[in-house]
Amino acid sequence: MVLLGKPVAENIYLKLKKDIEVLQKKHIMPTMGVILVGEDPASLSYVKIKEKIAKNLGIGFKLFHLPGIVSEKEVEKLICELNINKYISGIIVQLPLPTDFQTEKILKQIKSEKDVDGFYGAYPAPTVQAILEILKFYKININDKKIVIVGYGRLVGQPLEKMLLKLGLKPVVCDSKTAGLKAKILEADIIVTAVGVQSLIKSDMVKAGTIIIDAGNSEVAGKMVGDVDPKVYFKIKAYSPVPGGVGPVTVACLMKNVVDATKMSTS
Repeated sequence: MVLLGKPVAENIYLKLKKDIEVLQKKHIMPTMGVILVGEDPASLSYVKIKEKIAKNLGIGFKLFHLPGIVSEKEVEKLICELNINKYISGIIVQLPLPTDFQTEKILKQIKSEKDVDGFYGAYPAPTVQAILEILKFYKININDKKIVIVGYGRLVGQPLEKMLLKLGLKPVVCDSKTAGLKAKILEADIIVTAVGVQSLIKSDMVKAGTIIIDAGNSEVAGKMVGDVDPKVYFKIKAYSPVPGGVGPVTVACLMKNVVDATKMSTS
């Protein structure tokens, strides 16, 4: 079974539109402030996607596109201004920032109630939300399954482990330092991978009947690919494709965070 993200995202958008209509009747518009530094092509593309979807939903979109030569202090000053701007519901700092920037320090400047990317604030990370929404939509029970997370990054692995622990689950986490990676993955009923290495997960590393959520992505010959070798698909029970799996749902969950932030700030 292919776990397509589009129907999951559309289901989220249906609920969001109702919430947005209620807010609009009160003359309140959810609005996201997006800070983009430099001209990274992938970042520009991601920002355009967010802008298009936000406008289709009726969510305001304010882009603050800063030159690559901007200083950290100027970025922090802008965040402080947006923190106190009552018309901005949520703040997004598009990553990656320039390599000489202290990314963590900058992200921590965002007020908790406006941190819609879920780095340090009140809202769950959109990609983690997306993974759980996909599993829920396709009625995949996770409570009695052995879950293995491959990759322990800030955007997926770390927040996903925290979320699963909150749900009373004990996932196995693997990263680049893990010994016996293949053996650990072979024991999994559900694999969530988010490394960004093409074909990292190969057919001999998974057992039949496994479910894989592929949240990894990298660009190869101009195309986005995931962490899972396509040959794996013929062996397992279900998988989310790249592109078209976790990505669309992640954007939907980000929009949900923006709307939730608006509701909280105006309640």
